[in-house]
Amino acid sequence: MKTLPIYAAALIGLSASLQGSVNIYEIPAISSIRHLSNKISSEAKPAQSLQLVATPGEFEPASFLAEAKDGNIGKFEIKVSPLKGPGGAVIPADAVDIRVVKTWYQAGTAWHSYFGDPTRRELIPELLLHDETLVKVDQEKQENYLRVGNDYKWISYPFEKAESVFNYITEPVADAPKLLPVSIPKGENRQFWLTVKVPENAKDGVYRGTLTFSADGKPAGNLEVQLRVLPFRLPVPMTYYNLDNEYLVSIYSTDVLDISRRFKLDMNQAEKLQKSIYRNLLDHNVRNIRAMQSNSMRKDQEQALSEVRRELELMKEVGAPLKPLIADGWVFDSPGAGKDGENMEGFQKRIDDYIKTVKGVVGHDDLYLSTWDEAGEVKVKRFRELAEYTQEQNMKVWMTTAEGRHFNLAGYAIDLANHGGWPSKELAAPWHAVGAKVASYAGPHLGVENPDVFRRWEGLARYKENYDASFNYKYFEQLHPTISDRLKQNVWNDFLASEFRSFCMVYPTANGMIDTISWEGFREGIDDVRYATLLKQEAQKAMKSGNAAARREAKKALMWLELLDAHTADLNAARQEMIEYILKIKKLTQS
Repeated sequence: MKTLPIYAAALIGLSASLQGSVNIYEIPAISSIRHLSNKISSEAKPAQSLQLVATPGEFEPASFLAEAKDGNIGKFEIKVSPLKGPGGAVIPADAVDIRVVKTWYQAGTAWHSYFGDPTRRELIPELLLHDETLVKVDQEKQENYLRVGNDYKWISYPFEKAESVFNYITEPVADAPKLLPVSIPKGENRQFWLTVKVPENAKDGVYRGTLTFSADGKPAGNLEVQLRVLPFRLPVPMTYYNLDNEYLVSIYSTDVLDISRRFKLDMNQAEKLQKSIYRNLLDHNVRNIRAMQSNSMRKDQEQALSEVRRELELMKEVGAPLKPLIADGWVFDSPGAGKDGENMEGFQKRIDDYIKTVKGVVGHDDLYLSTWDEAGEVKVKRFRELAEYTQEQNMKVWMTTAEGRHFNLAGYAIDLANHGGWPSKELAAPWHAVGAKVASYAGPHLGVENPDVFRRWEGLARYKENYDASFNYKYFEQLHPTISDRLKQNVWNDFLASEFRSFCMVYPTANGMIDTISWEGFREGIDDVRYATLLKQEAQKAMKSGNAAARREAKKALMWLELLDAHTADLNAARQEMIEYILKIKKLTQS
């Protein structure tokens, strides 16, 4: 007889009740398999129930397919009940968000690569929408159209047919706040994405609720939702090699304030959008939000520092952790960098003013200052001279790095090396040898739609290579302040570029971000790191205890984690194993 895992034992025995017009299939939320509307994939199974396991405060996804089997469904609707738990505990229905996964055309390499191939078009499940009609797809012509106000605009045109820039901050593009009815043609299916935000104060135990379906106003059955709330909370992620070091999570291109100022847009609207971006980042485990405002070579330094101050105030208003702070407070033009370069005294004053301003808002100087992006040898040598001053001020510096160049030339002056390419212990070791932290980007770049890629590489695969941070490129394709008009930028169009595809984990609108399934994979990857962190913390406690059984179980858990191949492992199974070890160790240490 097969023994069920501890956390799953209470999740058996309930089933779907469906009526005639639809088939419901359960599928893994995070998977490397594309789910398309014209076929049921090999991993889809007739749904018995949706089963989720999560901790208080955690976001947890599930996914299912609804197939129209007898005829066209013009209005498929879903209603969510509250989830009822032990002792009368209730998780309200509004803690359960449901969206439809929108499939649209992307460049030919989509799902597999961030390199572009605009000569081919692939149907890709990507957008998480409350209103499926926000994007209209013509499969006969292989074109995408975006609803802008009351009209649809073509958004899959090649560069030679581009006429103007698309300004996502001002254009009236908006998703609905809640799921609207979805149409399902006969023989096709639609993928739905359910996310439960478990309340911070949720009691542990099993909670049950119901999804009730209707098709064109007629009952179409229901599906049980079962959520097991675990009896522990997830910690802040810490590094694999040292439980005293926080595992930092940041990401490029999260700012709309500077762009809005340059385009002379309404700053009240821009600030509202910026705060919604911060909330979206925090909800997806990006704790170390990059501070973008800088006083770098600005003629009006007083205004520049005022903008720095305002950005940090907005970050504080949404509750973003600001220690340590990863910032753009360094300088991109500097002494020796060109005819407009300043003298060393000018550089030092700007650094002093920046540090004083930041410290005045956040109350500390635990600050990583920025420098040139992917600097060449000449700039790296110049950086060494400039870094002497920041080191004297006890400031830390981060830099994008490449193997064989930056460490050899300036490893002693770099405190956080954001290394380009795939992570490995061999690349991390030299930086740790000089007391620096190491992150990585472009392993791979963000923008590939496959959610398993980002769960894996933003999660356990990077973490187990002894990296200190995730610092990838990038959140979404922003308007470039000086060349957007020449590029005719449109963040919604994947066919404008050739070498690279659009690097978008989200799609911006004037009032907030539209998430993607790969962005959900990113969040799950960092949650995997948080589960692994808790496993190691509980094992560490057990190893120090006088309980021989607890010490033995802790060693088994640490051995299992060390042997886990994060590049190839079934990550759902790995999560289950971590939960089971945590529960076993906690039970033994409390006995």
